[in-house]
Amino acid sequence: MPSGHGTVVVSRLSRIEEVDDGACELLGYSRAELLALHGADLVPAAERPAVAVSLDGMRRGTVSERPGRLLRKDGTIVAVTVHARPLEGGRLALHLRATD
Repeated sequence: MPSGHGTVVVSRLSRIEEVDDGACELLGYSRAELLALHGADLVPAAERPAVAVSLDGMRRGTVSERPGRLLRKDGTIVAVTVHARPLEGGRLALHLRATD
């Protein structure tokens, strides 16, 4: 399972706008591939409703950290801790740290 950390910036509508090299390595995608995705594409389907609620809380500043699971390009799941920092315009900087 991958280890490491990375940062993803998502728009108010959770489109992926920026990624760093660590996020690419952690998730197994190239930068161009990640920038073509929606944040929900990285979340297991059954967990998307709970993640949407958490993202709303992160944008309001009431949630700053949560455990999560993300889908890698190869279909495997990586457990992460997500630290959020609200940005202007409803954007979020999400720092991902593998916990496995």
